[in-house]
Amino acid sequence: MNRTQIRRFIRYLRYTLFGILLFTTSLHAQEMTPPLDIPLFLSGNFGELRSNHFHSGLDFKTQGVRGIPVKSVKDGFISRISISPYGYGNALYINHSDGTTSVYGHLERFAPAIETLARDSQYQQETFAVNLHFLSGRLPVKKGELIAWSGNTGSSGGPHLHFELRETKSEKIIDPLPYFKNKILDTRPPEIRGIMLFPQPGKGIVNGNAFNQPIALTKDKTGRQNVARTITAWGAIGVGIKAYDRMNGVANIYGVNEIILKVEGEEVYHSVMNRFSFDDTRYLNSCIDWKEWTENNSFYVKSFTDPGNRFGVNRASTNGIIHITEEKIYHLEYILKDVYGNKTTLKFNITGSKAPVPFNRQGDVYFPFNKENQFAGKGIDLKIPLQNLYTDIYLKIDTFTGYTSFAPLYSIGDRLPLHAYCALTLDITKDIHPCKSKYGVVQIIKNKKEWLGGQYKEGKITVQTRELGKFAVETDTIPPVITPVNKQKWTQNRRITFKISDDLSGISSYRGTLNGNFILFEYDAKNHLLYYVYDAKRMKKEYGALHLVVIDKAGNQSEFSATLD
Repeated sequence: MNRTQIRRFIRYLRYTLFGILLFTTSLHAQEMTPPLDIPLFLSGNFGELRSNHFHSGLDFKTQGVRGIPVKSVKDGFISRISISPYGYGNALYINHSDGTTSVYGHLERFAPAIETLARDSQYQQETFAVNLHFLSGRLPVKKGELIAWSGNTGSSGGPHLHFELRETKSEKIIDPLPYFKNKILDTRPPEIRGIMLFPQPGKGIVNGNAFNQPIALTKDKTGRQNVARTITAWGAIGVGIKAYDRMNGVANIYGVNEIILKVEGEEVYHSVMNRFSFDDTRYLNSCIDWKEWTENNSFYVKSFTDPGNRFGVNRASTNGIIHITEEKIYHLEYILKDVYGNKTTLKFNITGSKAPVPFNRQGDVYFPFNKENQFAGKGIDLKIPLQNLYTDIYLKIDTFTGYTSFAPLYSIGDRLPLHAYCALTLDITKDIHPCKSKYGVVQIIKNKKEWLGGQYKEGKITVQTRELGKFAVETDTIPPVITPVNKQKWTQNRRITFKISDDLSGISSYRGTLNGNFILFEYDAKNHLLYYVYDAKRMKKEYGALHLVVIDKAGNQSEFSATLD
């Protein structure tokens, strides 16, 4: 074995031993009770493919409504209360004696004692977003105890309960579905929608072409799937698959738990999505065809490992790259399984056909994946530390004048993902704006601007980015817009509501007062709403001078004042 094969074999043993340990531990661990008392159906499963990350838990349906009681799945204590306009919204974390932590996200509200504690902290800190941590004994809960009601807070796309199970010490996430298999029916196998061939740059060719190629599938009279056309290849190639899982009683599609690729009966790739670390979740961008996802919203999962992908999900002793070096027929087979053991297979052939292998470079700037990279020139200073590229890349770096009056459009290769934030500094070629804090870097994605911000210094602006692509320097001088909603009914409904928006940089902060005293406006960021529900416990008067200040990320400020009676 070479070093790579040895490392992969050790990793395979580690995963196998972990699986045995997890199974053995689960036999003795306290059995979980479902977090909901309604019939259990999923809108999302563990490891499902999402934008820039793998889904870290189960999304339980809540019958399309908010306010379903949520219960602790085991005895434990509340170790964390988190409230945010983004992410998990209102969330609870419960530590258990078996070394696990259960997480409940997108909650509408907490049980009374927890709600009071959270609200007191918000008023003490005078902020809506809080992150509170507690030691054992402060907030004990029993298995089956009511802890909250389900909701649609944070970045949720609809009412549901996001549920996670983590190792408390390492915070690695574990698939909770095995604990609920007897509560959720699934007899449906995964579905294969297509495959993708990935000729390796300068090393392989598929059907006479050096670019990635999707291959459609057909069905014969028996319903068996086959590739729609003959595949010829030469050299080093990778294969990927577009597939989904299904469950009984719902129309949702899910991620596939286990994917195996065999060549001539031997495993070249084998992934099982049952455990991962938050630090590794962004490796999703290396596990899929990034361009196909960003341009066509379609996920093809690679059945090979990019050299800079350290995710470690592949249990096979190879990196999954197939070497077509003989003019013969190569027999391949995909095997897909879900947690319940439902299985789907697809057999297809690749014909070895000797041909010259071209190398189509996309640019002249070469960045190897296994080194620290830097580019300085053309008004650009880019630093990419080691372990931020998934494979070697060639960039075409250029500038195009006239995009703004301050600086050109900076084009740094095609849009590509970086694993972590990297420093990008751009020249402001005409540094004429008097207020330097209004400058910001924007990334141009499909003719839309995404504000990244940045720090100004001596005619340059530095920003942290997790992507390459097109960038520009803009200014944001327009303050946020504050719009009252149903103002005439504020007193009657005992609720004050505003819609707030910003044209470029986005909302940074806000603060509301009544008669000079802080009042807690809750922020529903996805719907751009601020609302305050009258709180008799903390406000003696429900009328008087109302004042709201909203500030965007460029420091522009708007104010609203009114007298309530």
